Amino acid sequence: MTDATPQPIGYDEFGMRFMTMVLHRDRVMESINRVLGDEFQLGPIGAGPGRKVAKVTANGTFGKAYGEALADVVGYEVNLPVDVAFHLDLGVDMLRFNAEVVLPLRLTMELVEPLTILWHITAPDPDDVTMTVASDSRRASVLQKLTGLDGELRRFIVRFVDRELEKPHVQKAMRIDLVTLIDNAWEHIADQFLPNEPADRR
Repeated sequence: MTDATPQPIGYDEFGMRFMTMVLHRDRVMESINRVLGDEFQLGPIGAGPGRKVAKVTANGTFGKAYGEALADVVGYEVNLPVDVAFHLDLGVDMLRFNAEVVLPLRLTMELVEPLTILWHITAPDPDDVTMTVASDSRRASVLQKLTGLDGELRRFIVRFVDRELEKPHVQKAMRIDLVTLIDNAWEHIADQFLPNEPADRR
């Protein structure tokens, strides 16, 4: 026979379960997708020594974020796939590179006063970015190999991520005020367990 008596848990355990069950992986990944949107444009930004050798612009499309829970803290190791078309303006020529990029992001969560969940998203080091670059011409391919362009493009995309994380709508999405959310949703919540009509009180 199963013991139906509710088993008490401590406040620390409650908080941990709340964080991991309410903000589970699928919800977090969906939130990242909604915040970032589908497409982006960036540039022109200087590239090369002194940022004066060339100008880079980029057009990209975000894929669906995926990842796994972190073992040491409440949070997720997020992988964000991006298809990017880089345009390198050398002044006398315009070269195009297509890249398949995977950005590793570390997302952790903490509780702060008064009762708020903060998301902290750490952008990757350029060396941790996975990038497969293909050029649209032989000249571009040679330039890519001779100049170490892949590393420059990695740094370019990481700078883009840093800028995105600073945008107001992203900062807003990283702060979840639980008191306000519950206040706004209380009527709907109460309908789930409080009587709504005389028949419910019988």
